Amino acid sequence: MPNTYYPNKDADFIAWLANFLTVANANLAPLGLIAGDLTPITALQPTYSTELIDVEAKKASLASIVDTKDATKDSIIQKVRVVVNKIQANPAVTPALKSQLGISTHEGGSYPQHPIPPSELVAELLEGGNIELDWSRNGNAPGTQFVVEYSIPPYSQWILLNVVTKTSFIHIGHPLGLPIQYIVKARKGSETSGASNIAVVNAGGVVPPVA
Repeated sequence: MPNTYYPNKDADFIAWLANFLTVANANLAPLGLIAGDLTPITALQPTYSTELIDVEAKKASLASIVDTKDATKDSIIQKVRVVVNKIQANPAVTPALKSQLGISTHEGGSYPQHPIPPSELVAELLEGGNIELDWSRNGNAPGTQFVVEYSIPPYSQWILLNVVTKTSFIHIGHPLGLPIQYIVKARKGSETSGASNIAVVNAGGVVPPVA
């Protein structure tokens, strides 16, 4: 884009235009102008300013709407993951039915030789203040041990919470008023997988019952 003497950014253009008109009106004769030369510009100046304010307000409103939409989507995804994790933990659900649902399937009767990091870990603060963890076994065989760990600020270490064989766990008696991080690892024999994704929940206290 060729260089111009006026700025392209709207806010800067308004300031530039105001200065241009002020200086031009104060120096009509030296500039070889008459007031009528500037009248069409002066007439449009407040219209442009008003339109710019309207545009900025609509941009802010749109950004807020997009944020709200994204937050709703994130909430839906979190709740869907809880349901999917329970489906994946149910050995009676067939791969064909999982395929119809549009979720991952585990074909055949063989399982990986080495433990695989669990996936889709979510943490939810329940009524009463306990924290429920749910995750997907991610192809690990039934009976695989899952090592549940947590960390609190300043997050300098992971603390062993429990070892379970199911794909859910409820943390009772956790620290209050802190954002707690959780991970889960799969363990098979003496071998332990890498960590799942990190799930975070703000343990701010007891959640009041829904009326």
